[in-house]
Amino acid sequence: MRKGLQLFGQQMKGYLGSDVNLIGFETRTSSPVRIPRDPHSLVHPETPGLFPCGEGAGYAGGIVSAALDGRRCAEAVSSWIRARS
Repeated sequence: MRKGLQLFGQQMKGYLGSDVNLIGFETRTSSPVRIPRDPHSLVHPETPGLFPCGEGAGYAGGIVSAALDGRRCAEAVSSWIRARS
């Protein structure tokens, strides 16, 4: 990781410095709230058509888990639309 950060620091000026702390791990706990959603349809239980998704809704804690949750929600939205057509 150190070598990777050093290489990136050479490619992106200003990225590294002596006062930088690297603290990070990905969890699902970065949002202080979790907007409810059905575990199967991913739709909010009281608002049809609302698909709480990603970090802000409390279902992800970083870029990777947010992307995966976004994809899962996109697929759920697609299924929801097809079911109503």
